[in-house]
Amino acid sequence: MTWSTGKATLIAGMNGDFLTVPIHFQRLRKWNGAWTGVERRWIQMVKLSSGQYVIGFDNGYQFGKTAQSLFDNGVYAMGTVEPTVKEHSLKYGRKYYKVGEGRAAITEDKVSDENARLLTMVAIAKELRTEEIHKAEVILAVGLPFSDYGREKKALLEYYGQKPALKYEYEGIRYDVAVSRIFVFPQCYSAIAPRLANMKGDYLVVDIGSKTADVLLLKNGMPVERRSITVEKAMVKWMKQIQGRLQIQYGKNVPESEILKVVLKKDSFLPRNQVNHVRETLRELIHGLELELMEREFDLQYTNVIYVGGGAVAVKNFSEPRTNVAFDTDIHANAKGYEFLAMQMLKKQGAA
Repeated sequence: MTWSTGKATLIAGMNGDFLTVPIHFQRLRKWNGAWTGVERRWIQMVKLSSGQYVIGFDNGYQFGKTAQSLFDNGVYAMGTVEPTVKEHSLKYGRKYYKVGEGRAAITEDKVSDENARLLTMVAIAKELRTEEIHKAEVILAVGLPFSDYGREKKALLEYYGQKPALKYEYEGIRYDVAVSRIFVFPQCYSAIAPRLANMKGDYLVVDIGSKTADVLLLKNGMPVERRSITVEKAMVKWMKQIQGRLQIQYGKNVPESEILKVVLKKDSFLPRNQVNHVRETLRELIHGLELELMEREFDLQYTNVIYVGGGAVAVKNFSEPRTNVAFDTDIHANAKGYEFLAMQMLKKQGAA
């Protein structure tokens, strides 16, 4: 079933999945009669008549995401010696870095060092190279957790505003980027922004990320800010808890990559008893999140619930199906939402 508002299209696919993005830069892919995914940019990137490009970047605590790319968020300084392998290599100033090899440690903020800037440069390069563009003026759209938005927005704007001119090499290709404007939007809200016009009544949106889960209550498409929270239950912490239990139970230090395969229902090297242990632990952790939401007086039985973000896959695969629950398993949803909201802002200002 498909609903259209003129600005965005909402598709209710199989297993309660919702796939939504602005019409003007997306198309749908159909296979054997079923909706199997969404492809963005079947023509080109989001480009304004001024020649500027709008690029959304979701700088997560495990992955960096643009509307069409996904990469690990690890940043490793290599010094002044050129790396042997160009893949994942970034040169900025006179220093070399490896960006996108493994996950970085979780930190309290993302503006205390250069890592967020280096990750952003890689994100921009990954978008520009799809069009073989090496020099561009970019409008950057980024985000913050919903409950941190008012408190940290100014610092993030100042951080990116410090160095608007970015000249660097990524994987051996030179890029000359001028960041002319910066937009900051709240996570979770951004992930569902393109479909808000269709969301009548009460909706609870749960965006399970790597470090935290943002919980947003909507009434007729409008956020109820006093009831919107961030909880410290998310994928990286769940992974650590699962690793700890496997270590105690079996004496094995199981890498996150193997646990992730179980989460995604892919083939794993783990023996069956350990796979079953991971599955059961995931069910417990997901149930624990739902219990916390109910303790905070969120109605999970009679309210429409949409799980989004990377953790939506885990909830979909390891929770009991309910008629009032849907899943947006597009890990790029926030990045796409940042671009959508930036375009709406620019249109209101007459700049798009």
